Amino acid sequence: MEERLYELEDKVQDLELEIFELKKQVHELESRPSEGKGFLGGQVWVLIPIVAIIGGVIISILD
Repeated sequence: MEERLYELEDKVQDLELEIFELKKQVHELESRPSEGKGFLGGQVWVLIPIVAIIGGVIISILD
């Protein structure tokens, strides 16, 4: 019974350490300046093929 208690205490300590490390990672991620918070998250290049496809469709309809 006492041995089982020691095993559980070890598991609790391991989990507390893991929680501490995860909180540290969360804090680091939150404190890091976010990159590309502009329009579409800085991925305006995604619009280029979409505009090209829409433009092609409009041109084919008008022809």
